[in-house]
Amino acid sequence: MSLSRRDFFKRGAALGGGIAVGIHLTGCGQETAYPGAKPGELRPNAFLQVRPNGDVVFQLPRAEMGQGVYTGLTTLAAEELNMDAADIVVEQAYYHPEFRDPEFQMMMTGGSVSLRNNYEPVRQAAANLREWMRQAAARQWGASGDLRVEGGAVINADGQRLAFAELIETARGIPTPEDAPLKPAAEFSQIGREGVRLDALGKVTGTATFGIDCNLPGAMTAVMRRCPHLGGRVRSFDDAKAKAVKGVTAIFEVNGGVAVVANGYWPARKAADALDIVWNKGPLAGLDDAALRKRHDALLQEDGREVSEEGDADKALGERLEATYRAPMLSHSPMEPPNALVNVTSDKVEVWTGTQVPDTVIGVVAAALERPREQIIVHNQMLGGGFGRRLVPDYIVEAARISAKTGKPIKMVWSREDDIQHDYYRPAATTVMSATVDKGEVTSFTAKTVVPSIMSQLMPLFAEASMPEWLPPAIPRSLGGLLKHVDTSMAEGISHTGYHFPYMKVSAVHDDTPIPVGFWRSVGHSQNAFFTESFIDELAHRVGQDPVAFRMQHMSPDSRRYGVLKMAAEKAVWGQTEPGQFQGVAAHDSFHTSVAQVVTASVKDGAIKVHRVVCVVDCGLAVNPDVVRSQMESGIVFGLTAALKGAITLEDGRVMQSNFHDYPMLSLAETPEIEVHIVASQSAPTGVGEPGLPPVAPALANAVFAATGQRLRELPLRLA
Repeated sequence: MSLSRRDFFKRGAALGGGIAVGIHLTGCGQETAYPGAKPGELRPNAFLQVRPNGDVVFQLPRAEMGQGVYTGLTTLAAEELNMDAADIVVEQAYYHPEFRDPEFQMMMTGGSVSLRNNYEPVRQAAANLREWMRQAAARQWGASGDLRVEGGAVINADGQRLAFAELIETARGIPTPEDAPLKPAAEFSQIGREGVRLDALGKVTGTATFGIDCNLPGAMTAVMRRCPHLGGRVRSFDDAKAKAVKGVTAIFEVNGGVAVVANGYWPARKAADALDIVWNKGPLAGLDDAALRKRHDALLQEDGREVSEEGDADKALGERLEATYRAPMLSHSPMEPPNALVNVTSDKVEVWTGTQVPDTVIGVVAAALERPREQIIVHNQMLGGGFGRRLVPDYIVEAARISAKTGKPIKMVWSREDDIQHDYYRPAATTVMSATVDKGEVTSFTAKTVVPSIMSQLMPLFAEASMPEWLPPAIPRSLGGLLKHVDTSMAEGISHTGYHFPYMKVSAVHDDTPIPVGFWRSVGHSQNAFFTESFIDELAHRVGQDPVAFRMQHMSPDSRRYGVLKMAAEKAVWGQTEPGQFQGVAAHDSFHTSVAQVVTASVKDGAIKVHRVVCVVDCGLAVNPDVVRSQMESGIVFGLTAALKGAITLEDGRVMQSNFHDYPMLSLAETPEIEVHIVASQSAPTGVGEPGLPPVAPALANAVFAATGQRLRELPLRLA
């Protein structure tokens, strides 16, 4: 993982300027450089190889956490190779620089970029392999006539076949093609077609391997007691009772908490609960929700950083309207809690886990153990949900340090309480939305948001993990102070929305809080869509216009958002509902995808019931339509959970929620009918993992307003 000064500065310039750098696919001469390479295989590039037995293997460069990349990316390769996707062997790729995302310069899964940023590279890799096999067959047959590649073989005009396995040695003597032509869309037989998810059978039969399934002979289990006050640390502890628990082998301080090592989870947990610990509460002592709200109100008085300004301020005439919206902290709460199996030995450190950032894991573990990065090996597994939580490898560092201290393989498992009370939370945000209205026309639209900068907290971690060792540690740390001034996630979904008014301005005030915050599914869009689309609805009612018509009037008719909004209104039969039911609408762009939703809801005795959600998505070409629908449904369920139930609250700097009894999920009985429509498109694919979430909360809030006349401006939605 060494990185030259020249490469570092080239990559740094690309990251800072937002330049997308294409993935370079190396030739077969480099095949031994790939981790996990096996003797005798033919490996033309980072993504694909042909084994001596003829198996075509696809190295999956993204983490499969339920979003469908296992199927989607494999389908791209299968299409170009003219073989059934189910016949390709899929392996989770080990870290390699060629798997780094060209946009983020990391081997990572997030930001809904997996299909978007791999659509052409994976297809090109497969097309190159296809052409290589064709050329090898032509050389063996001594003729290059009508040859086609199909089903893992090359077939000539007479129907003779040469399997890939028979072509390996010949191919080694031929230069690897680098720019073979891609199949035209008119010839697609798998891309854009319905198909069965390739990982479905393993998941429903329990044969799929997740991080929590991994184990090693002789491995011990570790459980941590962490300070219940965010940012706090252990001051002292008495382990007399804990040591009396049968099976406990070690108890010691690590990472500001206390680790208990035992021969199983339950003895470790029982001993951890028996520890008598005195805590130093840390920098957040005394902080509660009331203080946090007061802090945000005070920060709203500051000018903040100007994010965007469009139009003419002199046109902002008429009556001024203003509304304050709030969103709480949220936990990720994936079904599989954080876990890692780490084995530290004299010459290497092996990690088995599910992570969204394998190269970051390598960097932070190497730094924590003061080891060369080349010694760290990450065996990535399927993730039982991620939603951004597994972008932060804190739990992996804990396991690594415990393994190093004990000399044993360590399986670290977090409880649900650990997970909810020690998360990197979706930050709390407060936004003042304002507008001016003159003679029935909206003349300005402005907003000021107060929110912590996720980038300022986490980018130093990512930078330290990926930067070369010769850089001073102060450089990655200084990034935090810089990024709070440019963090686009703070105002994404409020600025550059696609709406047009005579004057528009958005500013952001950084809440420099020590509360640990992180990327939560759809990031800033998750709360900012609620603020924006709710206020747009307020403006529509203020000027006496239909909410759908008002939105369409203020956006470009040739935009994707206009198209999905129009279709959603048609599919939901906007304006027609069952007696006692009411509709709300929202449309939002995120991750290069447009989504509109119409929510039908009712209110009875102060309880909100969601009956139906009609969702229309324009994500470019839907590589696997079933996966797209699943992701829209998933985002809607995740978003409804947050809209109706989600809130992390603080007392004395301590998270008060601990498990699903007080941080509940949407139940099956509460889940509405969900109807998803995909706009037909031949444009390159865009993101689908996150865009289904942002519109659902404002659409529901707008439906509640239609039902009750009460405008709910704070999440989760509660009727007075």
